[in-house]
Formats: sequence, structure tokens, C-alpha cells
Amino acid sequence: MMLHPDPMAVAEIHLDGRPSSIRTARHWAVKQAQDADVPPGLVRVIELLTSELVANALAHGSSEPVLVRLGIDADHLVVRVTDEGDDLPVVRTTGPGVPGGQGLRLVERLAARWGVDVHPSGGKTVWFAVPLDGTTPLD
Repeated sequence: MMLHPDPMAVAEIHLDGRPSSIRTARHWAVKQAQDADVPPGLVRVIELLTSELVANALAHGSSEPVLVRLGIDADHLVVRVTDEGDDLPVVRTTGPGVPGGQGLRLVERLAARWGVDVHPSGGKTVWFAVPLDGTTPLD
């Protein structure tokens, strides 16, 4: 499948299916956000949510390739994670004693908005947006 270019992207990174790609994506997203002078509290949110979406793409997508794009859409910073898998993400209801399943709950709680774009030829892009004004639930 050809991964679709994103007109709002200002930076992108292609990742393979290794678990170390999660760390690579996290560090890359932090650097991009810092270079864009994003407030530190918001950088932490971007780091966490990028890590969660890449982990989900590797665990539930078709593993490779994973494309991460970061860009500005009006007054929000948007991170988009594209994989070739057709399984759609589901926000699971879990309790404190149940391991796993918290990633999309974090995205739902910390992002201003998030969603999934399904590609007609297969695959999907899961994305989140955070406000550039620096407001974050972590502050």
C-alpha cells in the first residue's frame, strides 16, 4: 500500500516494526515539538500520545511500515500515525487491576480531539490534535 502524503505535515518519519521504533518515534516527536517552540507541558503530552499511537500501530497494525507525521492545523499541533492494518482502534473500558488498554483512553483524555481516517485501499491513520496555546490537562 502506498502511504498517502499529508498536505499539513511539516515533518515525517518512517518506522519499521521493531519495538525500539516506539522510542524512536517518541524522541523524534519531542525534538519536532521543541524545535517548533511548543510549551514544555504540551511537549510531554505529545511525547506520551505519540508513543501510545505508535505502540498501537505496531501491536494491532500490520507492523510495517508505520509513518508518523507532525504538523500544524490552524491553532493545533496534529500527530498522525499511519499503518497498513485494517483493524480500527477501540477505546477499551478497563479497571486499575487490568493490564493494558489505557493508550486510547489517554489519547481521549489528553488530546483536544482525535480520530481515525480509513484508507480506501487499506490501512488507516490514527491522529490526535493538541492546542498550541499550551493548555494541557497535565499542567
